[in-house]
Amino acid sequence: MKSNNILIAHPSSENESDVIKAFLNALNIKFEEATDSPYDKNFINKIQKVRKSKNRTEIDPKNIWEGLGLY
Repeated sequence: MKSNNILIAHPSSENESDVIKAFLNALNIKFEEATDSPYDKNFINKIQKVRKSKNRTEIDPKNIWEGLGLY
């Protein structure tokens, strides 16, 4: 019997991903892995660049106004 259900898993580590793949293989269940990111590569590059930069300000979300120097 063929099912039209689509299952999406969100493993939090490479180990979990390997276990899920092994489980599906053991049951002879076909699956595919998504290799594309839903995010634009330029956006990812900008975020990574800012994370590496030391010229930035981190703001405490519990005290935004003080973090911005507006209090």
